[in-house]
Amino acid sequence: MTLWLDELIETFERLNATYDELLEIAKIKQRCLVSGNLEELEMFLYREKNHVEIAQLLEEKRDTIIKKYCQAHRKEAENITIKSLIHEMDNFHREKVCSLLDNLTHSIRQLQELNQANVTLIHYSLEITEDIMRIFCPSAFQYPVYQHTGKRQDNKLPMILIDTEF
Repeated sequence: MTLWLDELIETFERLNATYDELLEIAKIKQRCLVSGNLEELEMFLYREKNHVEIAQLLEEKRDTIIKKYCQAHRKEAENITIKSLIHEMDNFHREKVCSLLDNLTHSIRQLQELNQANVTLIHYSLEITEDIMRIFCPSAFQYPVYQHTGKRQDNKLPMILIDTEF
């Protein structure tokens, strides 16, 4: 019984480390958004993508471990939860798993809050940019160049914003 528990604990430890790294990346992304450092932001977006892929692989591994446990103990995988597994563990493993799950839950909540703040920063930045564009070139918004989705349209601005001749 301890083999699958050790494997499960090791997977949760790696998930914790991955989510802690994602949390740090989100904090750095926020600083990059505020400062406008797009080069650094791009680098951290790439790192974030890699860590998200690692987290997905670890989640698949966790799922596989649970399925193996269910097959070995003749239980249906659909009906099993982490809480029900915790009740079947000895005290040592139960405390370790509960501690790891608490840390993981805390990291995920912080990550969600930071990402929501980053989304809000981007949204407000786009709104301000649109407002500035409306001031300088009101007719340009009949054919907007960008949208809140971040997608670009190929339409050209219908007029010159600033006269460069003196």
